[in-house]
Amino acid sequence: MNEKLLICDDTASLGRFIASRFINMGITSECCRGNLSVIQESLRNGRYKGILLFASRPDDKLLSFISDAKSMGISVFAGLYISLSGIQKSFLEAGAALCFNMPCSVSKLCRTVMLRLDKPDALLPAIEVFLEENSFPRQLSGFCYLAKACELCMLSPDRLWGGMGGIYQEVALHFSASSSVVERSLRTLGEKVSLSGALSRMTEHRLSQKPTNTELICAVCDAVSRL
Repeated sequence: MNEKLLICDDTASLGRFIASRFINMGITSECCRGNLSVIQESLRNGRYKGILLFASRPDDKLLSFISDAKSMGISVFAGLYISLSGIQKSFLEAGAALCFNMPCSVSKLCRTVMLRLDKPDALLPAIEVFLEENSFPRQLSGFCYLAKACELCMLSPDRLWGGMGGIYQEVALHFSASSSVVERSLRTLGEKVSLSGALSRMTEHRLSQKPTNTELICAVCDAVSRL
């Protein structure tokens, strides 16, 4: 069976909306009610890579379930409705892969979970969504080249140590283009987002001048990894 994400929430409409966003971003998702017995029954009926659930307090049975899920190789992501450090600590010590405070935007929630599911084929669409949300123009060819270059570097950060040549070549091969076209398109994109202020906003004003391609890629990788 395919690996899936189980979304556990008593608000059926919200659960379906979140699931549809994950599906659009490349993650097969299913919903169930947030009742612990229902969640456990759902686990017996399918193979899941991760579980997204929402809670207000560290119930002992729920913490035990999270610990068991971790031992099975399932990542548990917990949306907490009470933002107390002690409660978050209890979930993390039980084995939750990530805790985040609710309310949380669906876009941020999806990106955050996707980047921690250890699923490489989900990384590229997550980066593309991030770039769009930060006003990087998708109509420019450099948009897709940048997303792919960032994916390569996030999966293997040492790629940047040897210079950009190898990255240009791999991106060009993926899109049936030439290395020179990739290099030029990235420079054009870097200039556009610098002039529009998108790059400055994304980097919290740390980078506002026209970047080199390496600076552009590093800035995006850094911003995405902070989600």
